[in-house]
Amino acid sequence: MSPSPSDTVERLINGPAVEVHTDDTLTRIAELMVEDSIGLVVVRGEQPLVGVVSERDIVRAVAEGADLESDRAGDVMALETVSVACDATIAEAAQMMIDGGMRHLPVLKDDRVVGVVSIRDLLAAHVD
Repeated sequence: MSPSPSDTVERLINGPAVEVHTDDTLTRIAELMVEDSIGLVVVRGEQPLVGVVSERDIVRAVAEGADLESDRAGDVMALETVSVACDATIAEAAQMMIDGGMRHLPVLKDDRVVGVVSIRDLLAAHVD
């Protein structure tokens, strides 16, 4: 049975979030995104979630002349991340994405990143 908008976001998680460190190169991040067919990685540092790097961040960096071998996650990551609790509803997560103009949300449980949901994941819950 497909998830519905009233189900929790936790139901959409397909696996752990792909994590990188602030000193990982943009090339390494892009390789991970291609390997795992994902559009966002979680950046870890001293805290479980210090930022995120999306495919948009990589494209923006390239357009601005970034050196993919020397520029790092810490150089391009979004610092003000929006996340969703795993017990939030799919409808609430969808509204957060609409309001924030984003396509991915890290999912937290007990202040730990347990996965990432994408707009594609949420769309599947709205279409039978």
